Amino acid sequence: MLMVGDIAENGAWWSGGQDGYFVRRAASQKQETSLSQVSHRSPHIDWDGLRDWYSTIINAAEGWRSAYSELISEQTHGAPAVLPDAKLKDLEFQLLTAQMHIQRVLLKATDSLLKRPGRPISEPDNLRFLLIVLHNPLLYPNPRAFRGWLQSSAPQALPSTQDSAPKRPQTVGIIPAQYAGIIKRVLGLLSQSSVMCHNHVVSWFARLPRNHFKQVKDLVTGFLTYRLLRQTNARPEKAVDITNGLVPSLDSRQQTAAVLHAALGDNSAPPRKTADRWVMSSDDWQVRAAARVLAFLFAANNLPVSKRESLLSAPNIANNGPQNPREGIQAHNQMLPTSDFYNPLIDSTDLIMDFETWEAKRGFAFCQYPFLLSIAAKIRIMEHETKRQMLTKARDAFFDSILSRKNVNQYWVLGVRRDCLVEDSLTGVSEIIGSGSEDIKKSLRIAFAGEEGIDHGGLRKEWFLLLIREVFNLDNGRVSFFRGPHAMTRISTDCDPGMFVYDEDSGYCYFNANSFETSDQFFLVGVVMGLAIYNSTILDIPLPPFTFRKLLATGPAPAPGSAAHPRPLLSYSLDDLAELRPRLAKGLRQLLDYDGNVEETFGLDFTINTEKYGLTTQVPLLPGGVEIPVTNENRREYVDLYVRYILDVSVTRQFEPFKRGFFTVCGGTALSLFRPEEIELLVRGSDGALDVDALRGVAEYENWESKNAAESEPAVRWFWETFSKASPEDQRKLLSFITGSDRIPAMGASSVKIKVGCLGEDCDRFPIARTCFNMIVLYKYASREKLERMVWTAVRESEGFGLR
Repeated sequence: MLMVGDIAENGAWWSGGQDGYFVRRAASQKQETSLSQVSHRSPHIDWDGLRDWYSTIINAAEGWRSAYSELISEQTHGAPAVLPDAKLKDLEFQLLTAQMHIQRVLLKATDSLLKRPGRPISEPDNLRFLLIVLHNPLLYPNPRAFRGWLQSSAPQALPSTQDSAPKRPQTVGIIPAQYAGIIKRVLGLLSQSSVMCHNHVVSWFARLPRNHFKQVKDLVTGFLTYRLLRQTNARPEKAVDITNGLVPSLDSRQQTAAVLHAALGDNSAPPRKTADRWVMSSDDWQVRAAARVLAFLFAANNLPVSKRESLLSAPNIANNGPQNPREGIQAHNQMLPTSDFYNPLIDSTDLIMDFETWEAKRGFAFCQYPFLLSIAAKIRIMEHETKRQMLTKARDAFFDSILSRKNVNQYWVLGVRRDCLVEDSLTGVSEIIGSGSEDIKKSLRIAFAGEEGIDHGGLRKEWFLLLIREVFNLDNGRVSFFRGPHAMTRISTDCDPGMFVYDEDSGYCYFNANSFETSDQFFLVGVVMGLAIYNSTILDIPLPPFTFRKLLATGPAPAPGSAAHPRPLLSYSLDDLAELRPRLAKGLRQLLDYDGNVEETFGLDFTINTEKYGLTTQVPLLPGGVEIPVTNENRREYVDLYVRYILDVSVTRQFEPFKRGFFTVCGGTALSLFRPEEIELLVRGSDGALDVDALRGVAEYENWESKNAAESEPAVRWFWETFSKASPEDQRKLLSFITGSDRIPAMGASSVKIKVGCLGEDCDRFPIARTCFNMIVLYKYASREKLERMVWTAVRESEGFGLR
């Protein structure tokens, strides 16, 4: 109690008010320079001592048995007065009650301190008491508290900051509701502190051990969920438009007849259905504070590993069990996956209104903190922006056709020949972009020469698949190979060195510095990747993950205030090289770790040997590199220049047109909501474990006699059972056979609608796959064994259509 009382009476010391409570004893002390030990790297807190202090307070009754034994042993006169078990049990119960009272006093003293911290939080020194409060195990779920040795049912209620009798706390999200008062004040003070304090907090968070970091993140996320749930239970009334649509709202970015017509016609248009969506109130300062503190945590989560020296040797704050990393969307150097910061409850809000509020800068919006939005939410926002742009172009085309009396197509129809797919696609894209037209923002339709097919999505998907197969196919000379653990040698499968080089160890392709192809063809690949995003199509383009970070880092500068994520830093490391060429990265790492004399042993200089068309060329990594030997002192610089040359300098001619092609199509505001690892998932899809039950749940059936084919048709049941029991590798082969890709969209397996059709009665013909429509067509095979044999034979005999 004395320890807790010290907090209550001298709480200002916690918040940085030391000067007011201590008087200098000697004049000589005035001449001493009092340097704060708080730095950008450390808040200078004895975490082990703090953990022990909290344990002493929270488990005040834990040592009663040893104290009781000492009292018994100290009795020198007569026989020791040993209490019966019933008395000991009652004594322990009273001590547990007192322990709970001490915990309650601690929380009330903390709450009082946070209400009146005594000074503004303007210096990093002032933040230390907030970190001390956040380390209180009582604020976390399942804190380790002494429950008694003899009690069959000890008081289980956690202490509250209220004076009422103890009762079981109401838990909302992952935090007890009665602790929300303490948490909201901590988050409010952190979020409203100075910019210098924010920088220090991010640095301190980045150096926490992973378990501690995750627990703090979960605490803040739980509080945000708690506040959002409060809003869902008390939804605000909808604002009334007093003009009732009489005054049109014009978009200053678009000045066309279509925009004017749309604005004038808004009052007659049916309202957007938002019955299942709720609009978050922008007046809740607690939501804004929690989002900002989560932004600090997310920034700390993305700092390089080298800055994460552990400041904290303490184990978990609360007894939450093992903290194992879970699978998710994760980039290099992250402590936690990006997906760990997603808040699913935000997906149920009106995301479109939130996005429009953010675009118009009308107030708080979750799009300001896109790490809180799941990949599904971001895709929904991007699809909205895409449809909005397509609708605008369609309206422009309609009005142009009326005013110019010409037939203007509302779609972009690209005509190609199957035997000249790449050339015709390049020509069509170049004509659209070269003319200055924005038809590329229209919805894409494909017309194959000499065919009467009408494109309702199937021909477009087939064009994407055929074009990517043509560009990335290892058998047509467009992709060559890395050979050798260290050399830059490229051995092509044909006389053409190819557009891309493929590494067999990593399974990734990268731009070929020695390609014969022109810049226009790399521009086309960038356009195709952008069109795939724009038209919601997955392309399994095997580019290494760092390519997507490089793409976003070198993209066009966003308009001021329109970028949700800060642009990723453009830097290259051995980890990036290891993604593409693990053997080469391993050799360079061994060079850095070598203990002997590097200059005498390796005899290297600041040059790199590249092989071009059978001729070895020596390229200096810096001016005069031939004359500069690699030594123990400069080997780090040599490795950095080596990595940068391979990943950046040598492929500038290929990457720049690829980047321009991509951003020619994908230049919308919604793109800034995505991080590089999310863009990769958006383009390539997920290679996670397949959820066959989810695929089955959304499947559609055609040409079967029964309406409930999934249950009544034996062939259908056998097909799904065959799919489910197959190995993960075979499952992906079957998925690739049906859809053309062995990956699933970023939104999950439930977004892949597989169609299962019927071709007729039992026969000895194989199933047919129509990848353009995600469809497999089966016969009514007589037995399960025959269906399995026919399906797997068809799958294995069709291999080679994919990328590899």
